[in-house]
Amino acid sequence: MKLVTAAQMRAIEQSSVEAGVSLDQLMENAGLAVAEAIRDVFGKHGDLFGKRITVMIGAGNNGTDGFVAGRHLAKWGAIVTAVLCAKRNSADPKRDSASDAGVSVVDCIAHSGTDTLRALLESTDLIIDAIIGIGSSRAIVDPISKITFAALESGLPVVAIDLPTGVNSDTGEFDVAGLPADRTLMLGYAKLGPMIAADPSVTGEVSVLRIDIPPGLDSQVNTDLITESFAASLLPERPSSGHKGTFGSTLIVGGSKEYLGAVTMATDAATRSGVGLTFVATPESAYRQIAGAISEAMYLSLPVDGNNNLQASEAANSVLDLAKKSTSVTIGPGLGTSSATRKVISTVLYEIDDSTPFIIDADALKILSGMHRWWERFANPAVLTPHPGEMGHLMRITSAEVQNDRFNLGKQAAKKFNKVVVLKGASTLIAAPDGRVAVSPWVNTGLAKGGSGDLLAGLLGGLVAQQPDQLFEMAALAVFIHGYAAEAARQELGDTGMRATDVIERLGLFYRDTVQLDFN
Repeated sequence: MKLVTAAQMRAIEQSSVEAGVSLDQLMENAGLAVAEAIRDVFGKHGDLFGKRITVMIGAGNNGTDGFVAGRHLAKWGAIVTAVLCAKRNSADPKRDSASDAGVSVVDCIAHSGTDTLRALLESTDLIIDAIIGIGSSRAIVDPISKITFAALESGLPVVAIDLPTGVNSDTGEFDVAGLPADRTLMLGYAKLGPMIAADPSVTGEVSVLRIDIPPGLDSQVNTDLITESFAASLLPERPSSGHKGTFGSTLIVGGSKEYLGAVTMATDAATRSGVGLTFVATPESAYRQIAGAISEAMYLSLPVDGNNNLQASEAANSVLDLAKKSTSVTIGPGLGTSSATRKVISTVLYEIDDSTPFIIDADALKILSGMHRWWERFANPAVLTPHPGEMGHLMRITSAEVQNDRFNLGKQAAKKFNKVVVLKGASTLIAAPDGRVAVSPWVNTGLAKGGSGDLLAGLLGGLVAQQPDQLFEMAALAVFIHGYAAEAARQELGDTGMRATDVIERLGLFYRDTVQLDFN
């Protein structure tokens, strides 16, 4: 599903006009689609006839869409009142058409205060927010802030056209003076901002409505929301004649005396990815405790000295030898950041065959961020999997700065390092060096716990091993499967009580649920 910025949406609309579908026709289509969606809601919970609907009308095209929707709803039997929340042109054909259809018009701006609006809302069943839409880029001030507060104070259900008032179309940032919606009806395309927002709840349930934009006008849009059908189409093939060698082999390098669980969870997830073989290289101090923890994996002990520090040269050579037998390498989970470990990682990354794809996670990312212009020496295809703090180290900024501009920073990092970047968090972002971005649809606070990133790294390593030439696609697939399993865990156990191991146990559900479907 394409995700567009406000500028991209306006460009598509202009291209539509040039293709012969006028802006007026698009607004007619949009208003009708909104009215039909609202009618369907009432159809589920009662008849539309006699329902009192207040449409809050802004100055621009969003307000025009509101007039068109109100006109259709009035024709279908609803009692519709349009409240003018901003000055509109004196020549307003859509207002006139709505009035002719029985829509009452109240000029909230012409009245002092919001007493008239508050009185109206006392007998209203539903509010339609058609104030700003995708045009929200400035702080909301009076009189609109008073209007939105009155609507919010009413406690009535709110349906927003395109975007709730106060939501930035590009960033998802929400103005505290805005109006959260129970349901948002996006027009033509899903809007980027709410899908990458830290708090997507202000949009409520989201639907994308067709407004008959001519096909092929979105060729310049390279950001997508990962849908279930898209993820299913990315699943590596499982030919009936296949054997373990057919499905690749992955190497996981991780673990230490202090951190035993991370590499075990990564290994467990890898073995559930469909990969043929899973190798684990771990320091001897960890090997003694975790070898055999996952029966399906094969373990290699990396030599350590009397202080349990890796013997850098010998350990690096062992990893390099095993990497030659693997179609992907995941490095970092629980590995630590000692000076010996730093030497091992730098040796492996700089001496490995250039074709072997890497997943660089956790401690390896910390080490990488301290290496001078590492991306100029490490030419391998790779996926970096930072959380905001690790991303800050990589980009030499604070984690707060990362969170304030996740989308653009993800793209910048992917281009700068020439690697695929998986920026973890609510609505995880996957960015490719060529500018493509995929956005996870999953937001689950149950994943904000230790181990969640480790299992994602292992799962990703297993998927990349099967499709080593499709790093961006496999990263998107891994993120989706990870979120799918987490959602299943949350529904069964709740987001508070679920653990990373609960997610691992449900990684196979997506494969099971989609195996019968044909997306070709």
